[in-house]
Formats: sequence, C-alpha cells, structure tokens
Amino acid sequence: MRLLAVLAPFALLALAGCSTAPDIVKMNGDNYRVRADAGGGSPSDAEIKTRGIKRATEFCNEKGKRAVIIIGQTSSWFVFGLQTAEVQFYCDEQPPSQSADKTAKP
Repeated sequence: MRLLAVLAPFALLALAGCSTAPDIVKMNGDNYRVRADAGGGSPSDAEIKTRGIKRATEFCNEKGKRAVIIIGQTSSWFVFGLQTAEVQFYCDEQPPSQSADKTAKP
C-alpha cells in the first residue's frame, strides 16, 4: 500500500504530460517548430501530424495570421520510445477576403 502512495504522483505526472498541448519553439528567422506525440493509443502518422498542424494554426491565428507549413515528418515506433511528429512552419499575413460580387468574372 505504501508503494502505491509513492508511485501515484509519478503516474499522475505521466498522464498529465499526455494531455498538454505541444510547445512551439522559435527557430531561425520567422520559422517555428512544434512536436506532437502519439499521447496514448496507436494513432496513424497522419493523425499525429494533424495535431502538430492544428497547434501551428492555433498559434498563428492568435497573432491574426495564418500558418504556412514548411515540412512535416514523423518518427517511427521504437522499443521504449514514443511516436512523434515535427511540423515546421511560419506565420504569414491572412490573404485578403474575396467579395461575393456576382458580376466579377473568373
């Protein structure tokens, strides 16, 4: 029983780490990097990359800009490792909105 009391805080800390949003890291110039992990279960590479792209989009939206993805890559499963994806991006100005003018021709 005493062992359970000692190990419980570590288990909670490990579970809390799975639920946090990926951190954004500034790289060179205006480029940023975000790493997303599997976080439990067995999601596909595309699902993990999508988490990273979603976080990049949220980050740029907070600045009133849009995310432009430079590269996205994933690492494979390792014996004691965690499947991760890295997305590199920069924030660019939002494109001007197009009016719904029906007289304009394509």
